Amino acid sequence: THTVSLLDPDFNHSILPLPETSQGQQIRRYYFHDITPTSPLIELLPDAQIATIEQLKDILEFTATLQITDKLLVHCHAGISRSTAVACGILCQHGLTPQQASKLIFSIRPQAFPNKYILGLFDELFGLEGSLVATVYS
Repeated sequence: THTVSLLDPDFNHSILPLPETSQGQQIRRYYFHDITPTSPLIELLPDAQIATIEQLKDILEFTATLQITDKLLVHCHAGISRSTAVACGILCQHGLTPQQASKLIFSIRPQAFPNKYILGLFDELFGLEGSLVATVYS
């Protein structure tokens, strides 16, 4: 019923058009690169855009009313970093501990490598004092 698309800002819509939603479904699209403020890649991308706390707040607002019967798709380019970090945050929003959220994400997506910066922003938003990052990267 809900889709969160995490896309590169330079995503070329003419090569691969974005899908439309079906009736009754909702979608939100966010554009930021899969990098951190301290990444060496930031120097190679002059127009680099990192995730912002405002974007994550908007995602949490979008997913706040999800019910057990709803379906949620969170995706990015490879399904490894941005999407798994955002999914961890959404799971914590809905009552899972960082440990439970991390365990669930890795059981669904063993190759997950959640974006550490995004996890840190969720730690800040939820007042988790770094436990989400620590759990995922322990």
